[in-house]
Amino acid sequence: MIESDRLILSALTLDDEEDLLEYQSDPMVVRYIPWPPRTRLQVREAIEKVLVPRTFESDNDFLVFAWRLKDGGKVIGQSNISIQSKEHSRAEIGWVVHPDFVGQGFATEATRALINYAFDTLKFHRVVAYIDQRNDSSVKLAERLGMRREASYQKDEFFKGEWTSAFLYAVLSEEWK
Repeated sequence: MIESDRLILSALTLDDEEDLLEYQSDPMVVRYIPWPPRTRLQVREAIEKVLVPRTFESDNDFLVFAWRLKDGGKVIGQSNISIQSKEHSRAEIGWVVHPDFVGQGFATEATRALINYAFDTLKFHRVVAYIDQRNDSSVKLAERLGMRREASYQKDEFFKGEWTSAFLYAVLSEEWK
């Protein structure tokens, strides 16, 4: 569990299904996310997948955190962190937020808390975010957090039926302090 001023970031539960369905079923919300708009069944299956006990020790291991409002417990978004390279102490993060809660600082708050956790608790050296170049709000979030744009990939991924381009943002532990 990770705590910020207004949020608690914690593991998903089956009780989160309705809150997750609200935004995971929205085509505009998931347009840059590597899954399609989800049905109720697909949301449940996604939750069940992360309920399986897992390790967080090897490359490609990942954790998913629900963003719960401290006031009421509603899930308004989620973050993920994965081990991109254990050898090089590099993690990758991602995020998605419910559209009703955009523009209120929740994504910044949750992502700042996750990066703190990545450096302070998990002891990563470097945290990166791979962001679709069309995703202006995520680009602005990475920059607002002080992440540095290190690369621009042109048509490097065939994503949802088209070639897409991405930016790589990163921050080092010593820069974050």
